[in-house]
Amino acid sequence: MSAWNTFLVVVRKELRDHLRDKRTATMIILLSVLMGPVILIGFAMFLSSVEKKAEAREVFVAGAQHARALTNFLARQDITIKEPKPDYRELIKTGKHEPVLEVPRTFAADFASGKVTLNLVYDDTRQDTGNVAIGVLRRLVRDFNAEAASQRLIVRGVSPTVLRAVDLQEVNMGTPAQRAAQMLFMIPFVALIVCVTGCTAMSIDVTAGERERGSLEPLLLNPVDRIGLVAGKWAAVAVYGIGVVGLTLAGYAAALQGMPLFKLQSVVAITPGQFAGFGLTMLSFAPAMGALQMLIATYGRTYKEAQTYVSYLITVVSMVPMIVIFGQIKDAAWQLFVPMLGQLMVITRVLRGDTIDWTHFVVPLGVNALISAAAVVLVARLLAREEIVFGRA
Repeated sequence: MSAWNTFLVVVRKELRDHLRDKRTATMIILLSVLMGPVILIGFAMFLSSVEKKAEAREVFVAGAQHARALTNFLARQDITIKEPKPDYRELIKTGKHEPVLEVPRTFAADFASGKVTLNLVYDDTRQDTGNVAIGVLRRLVRDFNAEAASQRLIVRGVSPTVLRAVDLQEVNMGTPAQRAAQMLFMIPFVALIVCVTGCTAMSIDVTAGERERGSLEPLLLNPVDRIGLVAGKWAAVAVYGIGVVGLTLAGYAAALQGMPLFKLQSVVAITPGQFAGFGLTMLSFAPAMGALQMLIATYGRTYKEAQTYVSYLITVVSMVPMIVIFGQIKDAAWQLFVPMLGQLMVITRVLRGDTIDWTHFVVPLGVNALISAAAVVLVARLLAREEIVFGRA
């Protein structure tokens, strides 16, 4: 049998066998389709809760009755003052109370003398206690301080402009698309992780799984081309991985277009062209990751052992975006030659609306093609070794 015929037969056989496992296939397909909607719904709910807190215009002030000047200022700002619960300090520690501005009993006398100390009580280790409220309270106190200082200067016959030697005019060069890309960094991250994990089960099954079941030996006894055999297995894994990625992107598209995520749609709108960019970027990445997983799983004597080996690759790959985020790595041409890093850079640039040229797609494509080819050749060579074929646990 020629290498081409071997390739085609193996591709059909592996895809048919894997799709027969309806439980595994159904779980992967459902997870892929639901991944996008779940993440985007969660993000929309978070964004809605933040906006709701920002629009509430309510602040908790303890001892507000001692600060008539402050309460008058807050009233002019359309801010509602709420009395905190008696044990608010303990409640803030447990994340059950919003931040509180504490006003001392001596506020009137201290304010007349020119110096007042207010306490802003919060717990910055708890995201659920209202970072938005903290920012609002800080801004209000800063504005009140500026107004009071201006009034005191005017009373003394001094223009308040003497306190502003420099006026700062902010020019934000960021576009709405770029701000949206910054907020929706989870989309490229999750999509790329799916490229790695989507074909994990099949990659292990066609290598360590067959070795454990003992079906690898009779398969290799047939007069077939070993490169064609391994390439066929890899092609089946690649098709499966690309299918999973496609379903994931379809889930994102459906969530953005067909679900009532009004808060999210006001922030970002991903175009069909951007989704096409995602597809081109991941078209070669998923097969390359499948080839690497096949290579690693070939060393596993059992399915479980191969899972452990492959999990190391998944961990390393998933750490790359974290390194980029926390290391604040800027876009550079060399990143295109690094798997995962290059794809993440291209997808982020597509989301941001930055300039994209042919090298952003061709270079990662070439790198992934080399990885896939090298992995297929190495797996074929490993299958010529007795300790790999016959060494079962």
